[in-house]
Amino acid sequence: MITTKRQTLQLQKTGALLALLLWVATASIAQNQHNDIHLEIQALKQELKTVKTDSVQARLANDISSRYLSLVKMDSCRKYARLAIKKTRNNLSQDKIKKVKAQALENLGYGLSLLYPKQGVDTLLSAQELWKELKNNNGIGITHHYIGNIFTNLGEFPQAIEAYKKSLLFFEKAGNKKYIATLWLQQSITQRYMGNNGDALENGIEALQIAREIKDTLLMTDVLLANGFNYMLTGNFSEAREVQEEALEITIRTKDSIGISTVYNDLAVTATQSGNFDDALKNHREALDLRKKLHDDLGIGISYSYIATILKIQGKLEKALLNARESKKYTDKYGDFRFMLQSYLDIGEIYLELGDYERALENYNDALNIAEEKESIDMQVISLTHIGEALRLLGNNEAALIKLYKAERIALSRDFQFRRDIYSGIVATYISQKDYKNAFENQLIYQQLNDSIIVAQKAEKITKLTQKLIYDNQKALQKASQDKEIAIKESQIKQQKLVRNLSMIGLLAGVVISFILFLKFKEKRRLNLALEESLSNLKATQGQLIQSEKMASLGELTAGIAHEIQNPLNFVTNFSEVSNELIDEMNEEIEKGDIEEARLIASDIKQNLEKINHHGKRADGIVKSMLQHSRSSTGKKEPTDINKLADEYLRLAYHGLRAKNQSFNAILETNYDANIGQLEVITQDLGRVILNLITNAFYACNEKNSSFDKATEAGYKPTVYISTKKNTDSIEIKVTDNGNGMSEAVKEKIFQPFFTTKPTGQGTGLGLSMSYDIISKSHEGELKVETIIGKGTTFTIILPTNK
Repeated sequence: MITTKRQTLQLQKTGALLALLLWVATASIAQNQHNDIHLEIQALKQELKTVKTDSVQARLANDISSRYLSLVKMDSCRKYARLAIKKTRNNLSQDKIKKVKAQALENLGYGLSLLYPKQGVDTLLSAQELWKELKNNNGIGITHHYIGNIFTNLGEFPQAIEAYKKSLLFFEKAGNKKYIATLWLQQSITQRYMGNNGDALENGIEALQIAREIKDTLLMTDVLLANGFNYMLTGNFSEAREVQEEALEITIRTKDSIGISTVYNDLAVTATQSGNFDDALKNHREALDLRKKLHDDLGIGISYSYIATILKIQGKLEKALLNARESKKYTDKYGDFRFMLQSYLDIGEIYLELGDYERALENYNDALNIAEEKESIDMQVISLTHIGEALRLLGNNEAALIKLYKAERIALSRDFQFRRDIYSGIVATYISQKDYKNAFENQLIYQQLNDSIIVAQKAEKITKLTQKLIYDNQKALQKASQDKEIAIKESQIKQQKLVRNLSMIGLLAGVVISFILFLKFKEKRRLNLALEESLSNLKATQGQLIQSEKMASLGELTAGIAHEIQNPLNFVTNFSEVSNELIDEMNEEIEKGDIEEARLIASDIKQNLEKINHHGKRADGIVKSMLQHSRSSTGKKEPTDINKLADEYLRLAYHGLRAKNQSFNAILETNYDANIGQLEVITQDLGRVILNLITNAFYACNEKNSSFDKATEAGYKPTVYISTKKNTDSIEIKVTDNGNGMSEAVKEKIFQPFFTTKPTGQGTGLGLSMSYDIISKSHEGELKVETIIGKGTTFTIILPTNK
């Protein structure tokens, strides 16, 4: 069975209802509040029928919309928000009417964002403009908050964090502590999705402190559950259960039935992650029973889906199928297409394992139809990949290849896991056809993608271990500091008692105090040794990650080198064949006695041999470049042609990206200063820096070309520009792209170790940090960055010529 990124994300992104949806403005709603809201909606609808004034109708419609939003009833939320906007069109002179329209646009934008993210963001920005006119910090903060949630759902995590930080500033101005805590919680959840578990936990602790301060039990529950996920994903299952049990105690005390069911759900997820499937099933069934009593359709569907997944892992496929069908029944009733899609795919996978390929295919096709209707690229790729597998198992290899190649065309170039699954299916299908040539060629692409993922996964694992080590060290230092304060206070109390009561035996008191200080010194020394050992382990871990970064850059070169070396080899082959034919012709002319013609042919053969020699040396040079890049740096500077080095890595990086994503094209512009000549540099290290900058430039262009709002960039042409320039006492190498650029917040951190704006698994966060060290330390130069959001970025290497 194909393993997809969707299954991995299901374990990471589910648990608390807030973490599952990220669409509710506040935390979970207790059952009594849930019932009250329904009663309020009915009363408001009755009042709406009786009033005639547009302004009053707008206010009532907006109030209804807001209540439906809190219940996550998005269709009804959108319906009444549109009605409110319609009723405010002719009466925007009063601030109170502007406020109603701003709130209605806010509700509509958030309601739209589930299905149409771009429209949702645009509508929220319109609401934000009205809030700015009204100078309402709460309103501006909420729109930033909602926009952050949309970016989180799209997987654009750095943009989400940026929006949350803006939101936090406005709520701090407004003094709204509940929303301040909520924003810290949202940042914690998003940092977790990025794999930054240390930052996620810090943000979660900040949110928990504020939630405890304002005594908001619902918010405390949500933060505890979010922190539980942070502990669980770092392997701290006991700490995860501890905070989840605290959340359970709060929800039981406050009689929050929905909260209780959510806690049972999260306890079950922790049990699943730790491999305790019996406990997981028990807790999921507890959650299911409660959700049935509450008529929580979405929660019921989620519980059945989890149970089906565990039963499938245990090999109980028939029972898994029954639960998956029940999940589909309730997710269909709830009406959110994402959960409906998941149900169809889950049922299809179970049928596939049961060997019922026809029914598996039916469910996969249903999932594809929904994904196409909702324009969900990721889900289209997943559905097409599974359809290809089912068709292959049914023996319809031609149809399978059509579906798989369609998936390959629409998959985002940066989504290595999806693309690896696609090529796995393509290879298996060609093998079924006994077309071993195509199977071999596609196996090479699959292997390259798989190697990239393995390197990224190792880097991610090392990063997580590093973060955990840093967090554990901080925790140990805090504990040591607390212990030290307690010891000092106790010592002071003892000293006071000794002075007051034992003045006659002062000498003995001095001895006792000295002994205590000696013990404290020994404890401090032991702690310092432990911290030194931790630091040593951290440095060793970082060394492994640096080596992984070097291997990843070598992987980026492989495809480009293969393309480059093929050209000279083609010349060698062609000229060899032509020369062979010319020798036959020359022999014929000699036999005829036409010596003059034979000499002319011999001259042509000589020219061909010179070309063969030239292209052979070119292939040899490319191989040497590859070997030079792959081996460890000697640290020795040697005369190097900077222009040639830059041009070589530009071509290799471009062909490497094209080999992975044939749909990507970019304009390559160069401007090399011929007066530079050769410069004493560490060739391997400088080559790695140039390759890293060029690869990042292509990534930025590809990101902009693939982004969801690229329709606004009419005529956009990805372009990467590299230039060199000789100054009086230095040379400059510039790498420029016309991608999305970066914010000031990102720019400030760009050279920090482990900082990356790429999605989890696609960047180690060490490339630019290593590049900065190579230029500044090994070459005593500078590495600078200039950027404009929406326009692009320029990295400049400055190398001194008088060193």
